[in-house]
Amino acid sequence: MRLGIFSRPERKTAPAAGERLVVIGVRHHSPACARLVRQAIARHRPAFVLIEGPADFNPHLADLRLDHQLPLAIFSYHASRHRSFASYSPFCAYSPEWEALQAAWEVGATPLFCDLPAWHPDFGERANRYADPHGRRAAVAEAAVAGALGEDGRDAVWDALAEQAPADELERRLDRYFDLLRPEGGEDPQELSRERFMAAHAAWALKEAQNRKVVLVCGGWHAEAIRRLAREADGERPAVPAPTGDERAGSYLVPYDYRRLDRFTGYASGMPSPAYYEQVFARGLDAAADWAENAIAQAMRAAGQVVSTADRVAWHTHAQALAMARGHRTRLRSDLLDAALATLVKDGLDQPAAWSRDGAVRAGTHPALVAMLKALTGERRGRLAPGTRRPPLITDIEIRLAEAGLTPDHRARQIELDWNVAADRERAHTLNALRLLGMPGLERLEGPLAPRTAAPRETFRLVLHRDAEGTLIEASRWGGTLPMAAAALLSDRAAQAGGDLKILSLCLADALFAGLLVLENDLTAQLAQGIALSHDMGAIGAAGRLAVQLHRFGEIFGIAARQALGELCEAVFDKVLQTAESIHNDEEGLRAIPAFAACRDMLRDCPDLDIERDAFLATLGRCLANAETAPAVAGAALGTLVACGEGGAYDVAGRMHRFSRPDQLGDFLSGLFALAREEIAADTAVIDAVRALIDGWHDDAFLTALPALRQAFAFFPPRERERLSRVILRAHGASEAQAEIQALEWMRQPAHVTDQAAALALEAIVARRLADAGLV
Repeated sequence: MRLGIFSRPERKTAPAAGERLVVIGVRHHSPACARLVRQAIARHRPAFVLIEGPADFNPHLADLRLDHQLPLAIFSYHASRHRSFASYSPFCAYSPEWEALQAAWEVGATPLFCDLPAWHPDFGERANRYADPHGRRAAVAEAAVAGALGEDGRDAVWDALAEQAPADELERRLDRYFDLLRPEGGEDPQELSRERFMAAHAAWALKEAQNRKVVLVCGGWHAEAIRRLAREADGERPAVPAPTGDERAGSYLVPYDYRRLDRFTGYASGMPSPAYYEQVFARGLDAAADWAENAIAQAMRAAGQVVSTADRVAWHTHAQALAMARGHRTRLRSDLLDAALATLVKDGLDQPAAWSRDGAVRAGTHPALVAMLKALTGERRGRLAPGTRRPPLITDIEIRLAEAGLTPDHRARQIELDWNVAADRERAHTLNALRLLGMPGLERLEGPLAPRTAAPRETFRLVLHRDAEGTLIEASRWGGTLPMAAAALLSDRAAQAGGDLKILSLCLADALFAGLLVLENDLTAQLAQGIALSHDMGAIGAAGRLAVQLHRFGEIFGIAARQALGELCEAVFDKVLQTAESIHNDEEGLRAIPAFAACRDMLRDCPDLDIERDAFLATLGRCLANAETAPAVAGAALGTLVACGEGGAYDVAGRMHRFSRPDQLGDFLSGLFALAREEIAADTAVIDAVRALIDGWHDDAFLTALPALRQAFAFFPPRERERLSRVILRAHGASEAQAEIQALEWMRQPAHVTDQAAALALEAIVARRLADAGLV
């Protein structure tokens, strides 16, 4: 296949036939490129094989010679006080870089990674080091190639151009293709430092190799630039950048899997459908096509779609016809998927097929297409060989778990911990720190934040998980010991949070339960500052409720921590005291309810706090008296007074009449019930007053008030709502038995309240029209 679009004059700087540097530009994770690399190394038998990969991993290349189960990746990290970054360099059986390593060892060459460390700033924030640039010019060039070949999408172009190419044409095609994406002499300032570094390695290797050849394998985007820059290099071996000062960096092997390797899950480089291309590499395109048909049919049947023998015949025939029409020498991946779409999917699509465009599968993609792509992704997972070098964090965690009697096993077990017991507290510190690192197989079943003053209890589920080792290796970016790693992760999370009180509050709770005392002062100071500057009463309330819950646990976190929590509670109390009277917006009033609840708990349960009780109670009284106060704030103020034993001077039912409008009552009751639910539930006069108000409304008024009323009564637990329902039914003349049966039915209604309101509104419209027509 010789196409005009690939015709161009020969390079002015074309390498001489005997030139010793052989640069092979590849597409990462391409079976065709993997075969090309192995054949070139076997033919040239070079002294060195240089591979685009993190040069700081070269001292540990022996790790890659162990008997691993692919796929795997080199995980590289870099951490400082202001930045924590991680990157991956994945390998599978058909990665050109992996084949370069194996072929180098087979011919006795010295393999070396020749690129900058993956954490180097010149990579930017690139989480995958093989994600080569792909700017506008490359996209235009690819579109032109697609038009010339009659293909739809970048991957279809690649299969037609490279994967089905005859072996003697592949290298020429790749040179022309990559030259179209980045013409000779096309500079890429963002990549220049990497290319100079790789070229310097090439020049050094040529000098060391004397008369022998050097093969360099890199992404095709870089190939021509490296050839040119290698001629300009001085032949000195470039120094590998290393961390300085308090910076930490490292590289370790981690297990990988095909889902993470697949472009359709968001992987920024390489090929899609890893399981399919594994078959292409191992057995060829024809066998891979047969395998893909079986895999897709099984996946679609498992998803509940019937794929009959007739469907399979039609699909196979359609794929062959597409391949012939497109000039393919056999059924390629795009032929198989397009034919499956035409013969097996009966519904219309809301968007183009995922394989015809770049990027991950988008939300709303047809389930059948998702099933097809998932079948071609496969479920292969990597496993590291015994003896693989591991970071210190793994050893530290294993020792801590063994000493605490918490070493995971294949059989899950439940661990119940009582913070009153010192030994249990130490075990809880360990498990909570591991939970922060996201260790698979560890789950907290019962949290510690129940609204009580007694020391908390925690329940964990622990089981040995196959992904635990890889996850903890990746967590080593945060530190070499469990406390260090958990503390660094939380510090980073808090720094990223800025003034977000919710995140900062959760960070503080996590630090306390993980025993990370070093973070408490920093986090409480950051929270206190955020509370002072915030105008979001909802966020202030959430932070306050969490702080008072933690403070009520006493000194289980230590005396210093309890004092810091107390100061945080006082900051919340002062903020609410300052702003309570200025809340006049209804929505903001509803959001402020948790802030009043936090202050109520401080008044009732925290006598050691330095708070202005009398001033706060006086403020609540003024909120009640002010006609401009938001209904929810007025209800919360009254509820706080009642809950704190100060409600005797207030007529609760009488106050309610000030907020008796349908658009106000629900919000007022939300504040009241949220702050004094238990006291109000025992006061039938209040419920009778609510019932009397509602009985006086017409249907439209009731429908207006219904959602807010439902929200207000949601503060009562189901058992109390059922009891209140019986009270209301009996007041309407139902017998005890009838009230009990009807109350149970009300509590079990399957329809949502908004649907019920809409149904009632529709019934009202129908009734009016019938009345207007004289039919009722």
